[in-house]
Amino acid sequence: MAVTDLAPGALPGLGAPAAQEFLAATGAVPAAKYGWTDVSRFAALGVPALNYGPGDPNLAHTREEHVDVRRIAEATDVLRRFLGGS
Repeated sequence: MAVTDLAPGALPGLGAPAAQEFLAATGAVPAAKYGWTDVSRFAALGVPALNYGPGDPNLAHTREEHVDVRRIAEATDVLRRFLGGS
């Protein structure tokens, strides 16, 4: 028996105003995220979405997966500024 697993790629909609505002808040340069995330589901519905968070995606789901507490704090600060306007 053959099992085929397929998930379409997702264009994140970086041109959307909210995405541009968020990118400006992060100060980061957008980069491709390898691996499947829910951004694919949002893209299929025409909703712009981005992956964001601390940590190294290359370590995800491995024994070496970890996130430095300082990077968590930095990401939290970015989200607070973006969402709260402060």
